[in-house]
Amino acid sequence: MKKFLLRTVIPAGGLLFAVILAVCPMGCKADLDEIDVLDGDFSVPHVEKFTVTGSRSLEMEFTKKIRLENASAYDRDVESLFCGVEATYSEDGKTVFVEMTDSTVIGNRYVLEGLIMDEHGNSLTFSIPFRGFNDHPAKVILSEVRNAYGTASVKDGAGTSQKVHRSEYVEVYVLDGGNLCGIEVCSANDGDDKKYSMPAVEVNSGDYITVHMRTVDADEFDGEGMVSELGDDLTLSTHEDSCSTARDLWSDNTKSCFADSDIVYLRNSFNGSILDALVYAKSTLVFWKDAYSDIADAVDLSGVWDSEVFPENGVCSDYITTSAATRSFSRQNIDECILAYERKEPIVNGKNVWMITANTGSGKNLIQGITPGYRNSSNEYRK
Repeated sequence: MKKFLLRTVIPAGGLLFAVILAVCPMGCKADLDEIDVLDGDFSVPHVEKFTVTGSRSLEMEFTKKIRLENASAYDRDVESLFCGVEATYSEDGKTVFVEMTDSTVIGNRYVLEGLIMDEHGNSLTFSIPFRGFNDHPAKVILSEVRNAYGTASVKDGAGTSQKVHRSEYVEVYVLDGGNLCGIEVCSANDGDDKKYSMPAVEVNSGDYITVHMRTVDADEFDGEGMVSELGDDLTLSTHEDSCSTARDLWSDNTKSCFADSDIVYLRNSFNGSILDALVYAKSTLVFWKDAYSDIADAVDLSGVWDSEVFPENGVCSDYITTSAATRSFSRQNIDECILAYERKEPIVNGKNVWMITANTGSGKNLIQGITPGYRNSSNEYRK
């Protein structure tokens, strides 16, 4: 055994050690004085904010000073070049003002593509979708909100009773006519996942618009009539809670939305401004969820709610739940809002101008409390 070790293992180990010394003569211990440490900025610039500011203008804010290269706009629907762009920069070089050579069409889908490069040669290609700017937006306010989902029994054409689903909805009232493009219906609870972006539809002063926030995936009778009315025919939508004299719009969302305590709001998607809001909460709620804080702050700053956006300053929702489909939050000062807008006065909105309304009675004695598409009810829900 001893001879075996002397003749094989030990010589092999010595040979291996010699090879290691040849490859790493310093015993694999680096001399820090001989290492060159690269310094400089190797971070890639990123887009912090993108805003559509006009029918031919865009604005982009970056994390550092950049240059815009090889940029152009494309039409998403025909997948072809739309126009070229020209860029100017803010004094610090972090904001780029993009001017397109052609004007966009309201609501059409476009993409801005190009390359950004910073002073150190770090670069990033980008592709940002956007819609054609709405230079004639309608002035709308929230009128009625149902945060509930439920069922109702109705009769089909043959007189047979059928159970149909009733989805959450948001009704808006048009104070001044224009185009709906760029207006979003959102809630603090749902975030951007379930927001509804209004289509590029022209509306008139005095119109009611009901946005049904959930499309029901159902068969036969229950699955019919959920049609968004994008033209002049307001009778296309026939599902439960549709109105034949007002515009009905249907979200593609199929999941539950809104919460028992929530902030429902209208937002301008072009500049991010809050247009109107409904704040409601259970009386037991002291603080909003952390996820609500940014929205609460934004509504606060907008001034569309007449007090600080704390739960106690919202409409008390103790008697309305996400399963009470025969009740809704109903705004009671629409006429005053119309006058205020005409006189260019502030529009009043707060917990005192909203009421929880409900249907009472049945048949000939039915008094409506939920009124999507119609003038709001004042039939207050009482426990």
